[in-house]
Amino acid sequence: MTFTAAFLTAGIVLLAVVYIAVAHLFDTAQHGGVNEFIGTDGTVVAWQSGDPLLEPGSVTYPGELPTGGIQGVIDRTQITLRDDILAGLVWWCLGILAVFAVFAAFAASRLSRAALTRIADITSSARSITQHQLDARLKLPGPTDEIKELGDTIDQMLDRLEDSFARQREFIANASHELRTPVATARTALEIPLEQGRVPTHLEPAVTRALTATKRSETILNALLDLARAETSKMGEPEPVDLAAAIREALTDLDGLVAVRGLNITVETTDRPLTADKTLIEQFLRNAIINAVRHNIDDGQVDIRTLARAGGIDITISNTGEPIDPDTIDDLTAPFNHGKTTRLAQEQNPGYGLGLAIMKRIIERHNGTLTINPRENGGLVVHAHVPDRPFTSRAQKLVTPNPSVELAPRL
Repeated sequence: MTFTAAFLTAGIVLLAVVYIAVAHLFDTAQHGGVNEFIGTDGTVVAWQSGDPLLEPGSVTYPGELPTGGIQGVIDRTQITLRDDILAGLVWWCLGILAVFAVFAAFAASRLSRAALTRIADITSSARSITQHQLDARLKLPGPTDEIKELGDTIDQMLDRLEDSFARQREFIANASHELRTPVATARTALEIPLEQGRVPTHLEPAVTRALTATKRSETILNALLDLARAETSKMGEPEPVDLAAAIREALTDLDGLVAVRGLNITVETTDRPLTADKTLIEQFLRNAIINAVRHNIDDGQVDIRTLARAGGIDITISNTGEPIDPDTIDDLTAPFNHGKTTRLAQEQNPGYGLGLAIMKRIIERHNGTLTINPRENGGLVVHAHVPDRPFTSRAQKLVTPNPSVELAPRL
């Protein structure tokens, strides 16, 4: 529309100039200087002129001689001719302008669409790039112009971002591994003399506190290792995952805690398997169920549902619990975030705010969506949609955690 408006403006100015020029030429091209000779009967007029455009001649009028004589006739004829031609010129200009306006609109549409299509490609590609798919690049084709320069600049920015994320994840994975061994060694060094009674009585409280702190540190490291694996580990080949079996296994591990808390658990699952990374999906279910059980109230409720849908499977896990501030919901998936009034006391809930963060990373790795909403009477509703289609594994340039290390579900 902008291109067409610019063309119409230029066309109107051009035609206006042409109209004024033609009118000026008509005004300067009028001829005069006729010498008239009237016959004795008053009906025959002859003229003689030095103007080369007016040849000598005569004219016979059947009646009275026109007003102004021959010169008046010539002047009126020139004025009429000028007005008729200029009026016709206006209509011709309007017609030509309309035809070329249509052509200009078509040409402008094609040209702008060609340019905007490349911008749309950039937008679409940029939307599909996430922190887990930073290896994707625009690689914009076409001539070397401003749009291609923009695409190349975005590719260079993605190179820097990928390198930054890679270094960050590599640091987390390596730090978790390097710290796990000395922490485990310190825990063992404290446990053995304490269990053998070789610690003086007056030092037992201090050693016990140190042992408790060491165990908490080891738990955090294990959770960080889980988070690092969820973010950086190479995706396994897709395979059918029996969600019902994975849920039963997770609940079996929590039988003791469920009995102590007096929780009522209901499970409704689909028979259709989910095609995905089995290890990560089982870890997601385990973390989700652990959170629902631990962050609950005595004699509370846990509802687990899986529903097959076109293109994927929905997993919903809800639990009763303390009232949750809706303003803190979006922050709960951040690492080490417990919310303001969203969790029970630390003594009752030995969590570290990493469970939901790990769950979110796992679902994102499967190109799914994870939503968290507060339950009406307290508690959380965690809903995940996992696409039921194979995904492409991509090579990792990071140092990933040792897959032989057992991931304890202590989140």
